[in-house]
Amino acid sequence: MNLAIRDLKLKYKGSVLGVLWSVLNPLLMMAIYTVVFSLFLRAVILPDYWALVLAGILTWVFFSTALTAASVSFTHNANLINKVAFPYESLPIATVIANFVNFLIMEVILLVVLVLAQSVLHRQVGLRPPAVLLPVILAAILACGLGLSLFLATLTVYFRDVEHLVGIGLSALFYVTPVLYPLDARALPHGAARFIPYLRLNPFSWFFESIHSVLYYGTWPDWPTFGLMLIASAAALVGGYAFFMWLRPRIPEEV
Repeated sequence: MNLAIRDLKLKYKGSVLGVLWSVLNPLLMMAIYTVVFSLFLRAVILPDYWALVLAGILTWVFFSTALTAASVSFTHNANLINKVAFPYESLPIATVIANFVNFLIMEVILLVVLVLAQSVLHRQVGLRPPAVLLPVILAAILACGLGLSLFLATLTVYFRDVEHLVGIGLSALFYVTPVLYPLDARALPHGAARFIPYLRLNPFSWFFESIHSVLYYGTWPDWPTFGLMLIASAAALVGGYAFFMWLRPRIPEEV
C-alpha cells in the first residue's frame, strides 16, 4: 500500500492540476473519438455515443497505463531488489493499485454524469438496476490487471524487448477490442457484422462488453460473456502469480 501511495504522489509531483489530469485526459480522448467516429466517419450510430466511449476509454486507460508501467517495475527497480529484502511482487502490484485508484475516481465521476444526464437532461443513458454488477466487473478488471502485470513484469526481466512489445501490442489491441464501438451489427457500418464473431474471441472484449452493458445500455450483461470475463480474470490472476513464483528465485540475478 505504501508503494501504491508513493506511485500516486510521484505521478502528480510538481503538477499544477494534480489528480485533475486523470480527469482531463479521458475527457479529451472521449471528445475526440466521439467527434471522429460519430460525426466525421459516421462509423458508429448510437444515441448518447459519448457515454459508451467514456465507459470504454476509462477502462482502457487503466489497462494500458497499468500494464505499461508494471511491465518495467522490476527492471527499473533493480537496485532496490538487490539491496533490500522485500516481496518483489509488491512493485507491479503497487503500480496496478495506484492506477486502479485513478480508475475508481473516474468511474465515480462517470456515474454522477450518467445520473445527471438521466435526471436533469432526460437522456436515455443513466443508472439502472444492472449497475449493481459494476463492483463485480471492476473487481474482475483489477484481478486481470494484477495477473497480467505480474506476468509481464517477470517476463521483461528475462526478455527486455517485452518492454517495447507491450506498447506495440496495446496499440494494436485497442482497435480490435470494443472500446469505442459495441459488438452490435445494427450500430456499425454495413459489412462489419462478419468480423464480430472474431472480435468476441478477444478476452478483453468480455470486460468491455460487460461494462458497456451495465453502464451504457442499462441491461444485464450477456451471461456467457460475463462468465467468461470472470474465468479470464481468475485465470490471469492465478496464472500471472504462478509464473512469477516460478521464476522469482532468479529475478535478483537477472534484473
